[in-house]
Amino acid sequence: MQKSKYWHKLDNAAKVFPAVSKKQRSNVFRIAFYLNDKVNSDVLSEAVNIALKRFQVFNIQIKNGIFWNYFSENKNTYKVEQEPNEVCKFFKFDNNQGFLFKVYYYQNKVSLETFHSLTDGTGALEFLKSIIYEYLILMGNKIDHENHILSRKSFSNKENEDSFNANYDPKVKKKLKEDRAYHLSGDVFKNYWTLVFKIKTNKDEVLQMVKTKYDATVTQYVAALIAYSIYDEGVSVKQSKKPIKMFIPVNLRPYFDSVTLRNFSLYIKASFDPRKKWTFEDMLELTKVDFLEQLNYLDLKMRLGSLVSLEKNVFVRFVPLFIKNIFFKIGFQMLGESINTSSLSNLGIVKLPNQMKDFVKDVDFINSGPGINSTIITYQDNLNISINTIIKDLSVIKSITDQLILDGINITVDTNYEEGYDEIL
Repeated sequence: MQKSKYWHKLDNAAKVFPAVSKKQRSNVFRIAFYLNDKVNSDVLSEAVNIALKRFQVFNIQIKNGIFWNYFSENKNTYKVEQEPNEVCKFFKFDNNQGFLFKVYYYQNKVSLETFHSLTDGTGALEFLKSIIYEYLILMGNKIDHENHILSRKSFSNKENEDSFNANYDPKVKKKLKEDRAYHLSGDVFKNYWTLVFKIKTNKDEVLQMVKTKYDATVTQYVAALIAYSIYDEGVSVKQSKKPIKMFIPVNLRPYFDSVTLRNFSLYIKASFDPRKKWTFEDMLELTKVDFLEQLNYLDLKMRLGSLVSLEKNVFVRFVPLFIKNIFFKIGFQMLGESINTSSLSNLGIVKLPNQMKDFVKDVDFINSGPGINSTIITYQDNLNISINTIIKDLSVIKSITDQLILDGINITVDTNYEEGYDEIL
């Protein structure tokens, strides 16, 4: 049963984001649905508030405690906004009635942008699916939810679980030590404007090619493709002693039997010494080895244990929040950005009720951050790869598309970039 009044602690992954987020590092990600018809903004606002009654995890605001931030109930009514021309921009919660998410509309598109302290991609997708479902119902459509829509299912306390703590075993952990990674450099767009480059492909075509030609998964293939493009197009990278590191977030729910709507993911990585002579095929083979070694229950359990043990340290627990925030910033620089060249997040297949599929044409997934960040999301026949960057040099993106075409993949591209942006932004 849902509580009428509630609060909860931030989960392990959420704690660092309030301290380290800013304009050039918003820690905001976007999922968007494209509908058949132009969006009615008033009805969409009503749909969001209906969904919020069911999603306690989203119906909160962040508060400052003495030792930690915490989430408490948000009693405000949410109102959607017209989509701005910036993607995943940093926003102040006080200017958003305390909510840690934004719902935008533009023509036939509905976008949910979420601050990462709130949830990860899996949790955000469930929230947006419910918003769109409730919107379509309010617009007079009759759609069987087929148990795919959480706003139409009974509430479970397991959805609010901090699964990091629930699966923590102090006896199972490993030493976390990382070398600094190579970072892309170059001129950036003014005010950290983010370029988005979407590559639309056919799901079956990509799966068949990756399986038969490379005996790999799509995530392994794209991760290696991005790493190789960074290596192949970079002049300074081949002279660097710092490795190219691809970070890939893993949804931990299937490994630990969790249904939480809060954050529950960890990164695995593929790492490459840029001083070696690489082919794309060689990078892909090493990527498969890295995945095999890291993508298993025991290794994930050990790294989960190491992360949670840090917050359970007696010294850390009782240090005042304002001092913690200083250490969060230092720690994030040492164990976050500095050890990561690029990231790739695969949100998987978007599953909707059969009747609802008639109203949803396509889906986007976009992440934010410095350098180059990439995502994969699959809906119906479409497998969409989105690449976003604040860097003006597009040679890495060109290399990625060239390899896809070389491998026989038919692609359609879309972007928010227009000719001349590199001069005016």
